[in-house]
Amino acid sequence: MNKSRWDEIIAVSARLFREKGYRATTMDDIACELNVTKPALYYYIKTKHDLLYAICKSAIERLMEGMKSIMAEQDDIEEQLRRLISWHVNMFSERGDVITVYLAEESELPEEERGFIRSQSRDYEALYRQLLERGIEEGRFRDLDVPMVVRAISGMCNWLFAWYRQDGASTADEIAEIFFDLMMKGCISR
Repeated sequence: MNKSRWDEIIAVSARLFREKGYRATTMDDIACELNVTKPALYYYIKTKHDLLYAICKSAIERLMEGMKSIMAEQDDIEEQLRRLISWHVNMFSERGDVITVYLAEESELPEEERGFIRSQSRDYEALYRQLLERGIEEGRFRDLDVPMVVRAISGMCNWLFAWYRQDGASTADEIAEIFFDLMMKGCISR
């Protein structure tokens, strides 16, 4: 399969799913936007569910790749957390349509595919848990409810899909720094 054509199909499908919603977007819409016939589109993909699965899989795989890379190349726990939050936030700037569709539409997947995507999401959160637990063991972080903190980080970063705009008042890097600062210091003035 032609990788650039496949990437274009994923990008266009993700944009349409984000703009119109998964259910409202038809294969005709996607073919029209790509300027191909529907049979030509079906050469690359069998069903709309397959497209959604490819988008969600691509999103979680990209998030995991980035997280593993950051954790492998950086030893300082605070810097790891800073870079992980930055990576997560910047994914909305770089691949906003794909990440948004993954977060907003994965529930539309058939059960088996949805189970795989959710399993990958749990693996992603487990890496955050390991990092936070290590920070607590080393005395760098307070002894907090780690699963709750992981959910707070995920919620803070993932909710960007509802409000983040590339042309908004803050850049992805500025937002990431605010999120990191909030995680490290809380809201209390000391």
